[in-house]
Amino acid sequence: MPFTLPIALAGGLIIWALPSGDYAPTRVLGHIFIGYCIALVMWPNYLAIALPSLPWVTLLRVFGVPLIVLFLVCISSSGNFRLHLADIIRSDSAMWRLLAGLVVVQTGTILLADDIGNTINRYILVQMNLTAIFIVSCFVFVRRGFGELWVGLFLVMCAILCVVGIWEWRLQRVPWAGHIPSFLRVQDETVLKILRGSARAASGIYRVQGPATTPLGFAELLGLAVPFAVHMMVEQYRWLARVAAAAFIPLAIFVILLTDSRLGVVAALASVLFYILGWALLRRRQFKNSLLVPAILLAYPSILIAGVASTFFVGRIRAEVWGNGAQTASNDARVEQWEMAIPIILRNPFGRGTGQGADALGWANQAGTISIDSYYLSVLLEWGVIGFLLFYGLMLRGVWVAGMIVVKHQVEREVRLVIPLAVALLNFVIIKSVLSQDANHPLAFMMLGAVLALGYRAAKTSAESDIKPPTLAATAMAKAAR
Repeated sequence: MPFTLPIALAGGLIIWALPSGDYAPTRVLGHIFIGYCIALVMWPNYLAIALPSLPWVTLLRVFGVPLIVLFLVCISSSGNFRLHLADIIRSDSAMWRLLAGLVVVQTGTILLADDIGNTINRYILVQMNLTAIFIVSCFVFVRRGFGELWVGLFLVMCAILCVVGIWEWRLQRVPWAGHIPSFLRVQDETVLKILRGSARAASGIYRVQGPATTPLGFAELLGLAVPFAVHMMVEQYRWLARVAAAAFIPLAIFVILLTDSRLGVVAALASVLFYILGWALLRRRQFKNSLLVPAILLAYPSILIAGVASTFFVGRIRAEVWGNGAQTASNDARVEQWEMAIPIILRNPFGRGTGQGADALGWANQAGTISIDSYYLSVLLEWGVIGFLLFYGLMLRGVWVAGMIVVKHQVEREVRLVIPLAVALLNFVIIKSVLSQDANHPLAFMMLGAVLALGYRAAKTSAESDIKPPTLAATAMAKAAR
C-alpha cells in the first residue's frame, strides 16, 4: 500500500493543474451518486475482488472513487462550481465548522494511534465515505427533484430488500450463499461467518441480515427508511405512491422483527413519535387557523410520555424494546463495556485514532473476538471527548437546521423532506447508542448534506419572494421622471 502513495499524489497534482473552463462534469456527479447509493444499500460489501496486497474492490468503491475524483475535477476546473458550493456550505456556518473541527480531530488522533498504518487506512475510508459524501450531497440535493428521486429510490430498494429478507428467513441463509462467482469470493473467516448466517445463542432463532454484515445493520437500514415512508404516506403525493408507502411500513416492521434486533423496533417507534411533532410544526405554519394543530402540539408531551410508557407496560412492546431473557447477555455485555471504557477515557480523553476503539477497550465476546457494541464508546475511544461532541453535535445540528426550515419558511413539497430527514437523523443518534457498526454511516452524512442543501433552497426561495415587483404606478412615475 505505501507504494500507491506516489500514484495518488500524481493524480492529485494532475487534478489541481487542470485549466479552468466550462467542462466540469457536474451532471455526471448526480448519476454516479445514485449508483453509489444503490451499491451502498443493495450490494453485500463483503463480495469483492480481492487482489493480493491491495484493498478489496467492492462495488461501493467502484462508484465511490470515481465520484470523489470527478467532484475534485469540478472543484479544480470550475470557478462557478466553487462559488455555488461555497454558498451552500455557508448557508449554515455552524454545521460546516462542526464538520471541519471533526476532520481536524480525526487527523490529529493519527499521531496518538498504536497502529498508525491501520489508523491511516481507516482515516482515509472515513474521509471518503463520510466527509466527501456530505460535501457531494450538499451539491446534488440542491437540484429540483433530486431529493424526491433519492427518497423514492431508497424506499424501493428497502422494499426489495424486505422481500429478500423474507426469502432469506425461509431459506435460513442468505440466498446468494453457494452461488457466488469465484472472482467475488473473499477467503476470509469473517466473510464465511456472514454467509453461514447468525442466530441468537439463547433462543436459536435465525436472524435475517439481508445484504448487511449483521442483522443489526440490516435493522438499522430499515429503521432509517421508516420516516420517509411515513412522510410519503401523509404528504400530497399520488395515491399510488401513498398506498405503496403505507404498505411498506408494516412490511419493514415485520422484517425488522425477523432480524430480532431491538434497535430497529425502537427506530420504527421513534419515527412515528418524532414525525408527529414535525408534522404539527409544519401544519401550524401552513394552517394558522387550524384547531387540530395546536391541540396536537399541546398534547405532544402526553403523546411522547404515553409512547415511552408503552415500552415498559405493554408486554410485547416491552420485550421488543428492552428485551427479555434472551437478550440478557447482550445487555450485560454493553454494561460491562461501559464500565471498562470509562477509566480508559479518563486516562486519555483525546482519543486513540480512527479504528482503534475496540482494541483500546479490549473487550472480547465468548468466541474470543474483540468487539465493541456502542458507537458512543467507539467515538469516545477513537476521537476523544472533543470528537464525540463534534460528531453528535453535527447530527443534532442537522436536526435543528431541519426544524428551523419548517418553522421559518413556507416551503414547497420537496423541501418538506427535511421532516423525515430530521427524524431519520434522530433515529441514527439513538441507534448509535447500541450499535457500533459504521456500514450505514454514509447514509447519515447524505441526509446531513440533504438538510443543508434543502435549507439553502428554502432560504433562497424566501429571499426571492420578499423582493416584490414594482407596481404599475411606480413604473409610470419612473418613466415620467426619465
